[in-house]
Amino acid sequence: MLTAADISCALKRSLGEGRSLVIISLVESGGSPLVKQGRMLVEEGGASIEGTLGDGGLDELAARHALALMADERQEIAAVRLGDLITSFGSEVGGGIDERLGDVRLLFEVSRPPLELIICGGGHVGQAVAKAGRLLDFRVTVIDDRADFASRERFPDSQIRLLAEDFIEALRSLKITPAAHLVIVTRGHKHDEMCLREVIDRPARYIGMIGSRRRATTIREHLRREGVPAESLRRVQAPIGLDIGAQSPEEIALAILAEIVLVRRGGSGRPKSAEGPMARAR
Repeated sequence: MLTAADISCALKRSLGEGRSLVIISLVESGGSPLVKQGRMLVEEGGASIEGTLGDGGLDELAARHALALMADERQEIAAVRLGDLITSFGSEVGGGIDERLGDVRLLFEVSRPPLELIICGGGHVGQAVAKAGRLLDFRVTVIDDRADFASRERFPDSQIRLLAEDFIEALRSLKITPAAHLVIVTRGHKHDEMCLREVIDRPARYIGMIGSRRRATTIREHLRREGVPAESLRRVQAPIGLDIGAQSPEEIALAILAEIVLVRRGGSGRPKSAEGPMARAR
């Protein structure tokens, strides 16, 4: 049985690796609360599953639901009954569920790492993206190889981490995890390409690069000829941001953060009103 120390160590490890973790507890069986709760831990990606709820089939159902919760990002805690799990995933589970379990209720508690926003480039767009990121509660890091562009004069918010270093050296010094979102908005395509080349195979959740379609195509072909797999290239959002007709740095930052939210939360990016009742008015 998992101990409090086991859970504490697993939480510390997952947070350090930038991965979500779900604690699953068997809290009720046959309509009665349990004194001794079975517990299981499921890490983002299913890389680490520890503990048991006492039944192999139940463990598999619970793990599937935990992975779905982590991917959804809209819930932090959920109480779910066995019947609901069977409805959602039962047909996919090979082993049967012990009928003696009866009416089981499980508690899912999701631990998520702090969201990180790493911005390559301290120019006007980088400034606006950093400010918008702070409003959305990201941990923000700004990198620029020019000290004047990674300064407190430009970024007065003391919660924004500034790295006035060579882009490549700075990126290599950072632990880029699945909680990281990378925004490449440097002063020129040469530096953009250098930064992208450095991070394209890192496990960030989001990688976006500013520039025109023509410029993005040129950089894509450079990387493709260097042997970068197509799968890695498809991860890159370039040109960056949603198409909202943005012109000013602040509008561009809004388009970028909107795309990051879309990647995190899901959605179509279309106006909600497009299929709303007003659009169907006759």
